[in-house]
Amino acid sequence: MELTLQFLAVTLLLELTPGPAMLFVLVQSSFGFRQVVAGILGLLTANFIWIALVATGLGLLITQSPAAYDTLRYLGAAYLAYMGYKICRYGIGKHSVIAGKKPKKLWQIYVQGVLTSLSNPKALLFFLALFPNFASEQNFVGDILYFGGLKLFCLSSVMLCYGLIGNRVFEFFNVSKLANILGRSIGVGIIGAALAIARG
Repeated sequence: MELTLQFLAVTLLLELTPGPAMLFVLVQSSFGFRQVVAGILGLLTANFIWIALVATGLGLLITQSPAAYDTLRYLGAAYLAYMGYKICRYGIGKHSVIAGKKPKKLWQIYVQGVLTSLSNPKALLFFLALFPNFASEQNFVGDILYFGGLKLFCLSSVMLCYGLIGNRVFEFFNVSKLANILGRSIGVGIIGAALAIARG
C-alpha cells in the first residue's frame, strides 16, 4: 500500500507538469468535450505501448541503440513542430473553422493523441527509470502492469481536468481576440516542446 501511495504521489505530480500532452488536450478542449475524450484515449493508448515496451524489455533495447532512439526523437520533434505550426497558422476551435480549416473527426483526434505521446521518447526513459523502483524481481511484469494501470488512471484523471477547464475557458472567450491569442500561444508552446525534444 505504501508503494502504491508513493507511486501515485510521484505520478500525479509529473502529470500536472505542463508538457506536450497537456497542450494537446487544451487544443482539443477548444473544440468540445468529445474531442477531449478522443484525444485522451489516444494518449492512453500510447502510454500503454510505452508500458508494454518496459514490461517486455524492448524499451531497454531501444534506448541502448542511439540510432533507434535518435530516429524516434527527431521524428517526434518534427511531428510536434508541424502540429504547432498548423495551430499558429489556423488557430484552434472556432478560429480554425473561420480560417478555413475543417474540424477533425474523432478517430483523427485519437490518432493524433497517440502520435503526440509517442513523439516524445523521453517518456520511455522516464518509464524505464521509474517503474523498476516499484517492481519486484519476483513479479516484475505483473508489477509493471499494475503500476502502469495506476499511471494510466492518473493520466486520464489529470487530462480530463485540463480538458474541462480548457473547455470552459474557450467557451467563455468564444471567438474573441483573446481566445485567438491563447490558441496561438499554445501552438508556440508545442513548437517549444518540439525543440526541447530535438535537443535531447
